[in-house]
Amino acid sequence: MKNKIVLFDIDYTLFDTKTFKDSNLTKFALYKEILPVLKSLATTAELGIFSKGEDSSQNVKLQETGIGNFFQQENVHVFEDKDENLKSVLDKYKNLKIYIVDDRLATLYSARAINSSVFTIWIKRGPFAQDETLLSNFSPDATINNLEEVLSIASL
Repeated sequence: MKNKIVLFDIDYTLFDTKTFKDSNLTKFALYKEILPVLKSLATTAELGIFSKGEDSSQNVKLQETGIGNFFQQENVHVFEDKDENLKSVLDKYKNLKIYIVDDRLATLYSARAINSSVFTIWIKRGPFAQDETLLSNFSPDATINNLEEVLSIASL
């Protein structure tokens, strides 16, 4: 039994949303490091999704990019309003060490407010990662530019 879970946002974290939008929603692309990172992490941690959006469209992204099989269905959490559902998702994994990777600082801030032991990882890519307004009163546990950096963090 794995004693930790890494919860990933989809857009701008795993999925190259800019390429998708620039292709008129036809090109499903991952950032180049995603597959090796997920393969490596899957050996030591449960992998999950905690993402904002419409459930079916987010699941299409996971399937079209071939990464859906890294995530057991019960660990895939997609909501129109992430903040409203954050506590119930974190409560589900209260017996595990929780790592949450997101490009939105506000999501990480909220996760820490709900559960002080959550390890927050801010991935600085995409338009939402430019919003640093919360940094004056919150520091994520790690700030990364590439998901490869999660490998050394989540192996702790």
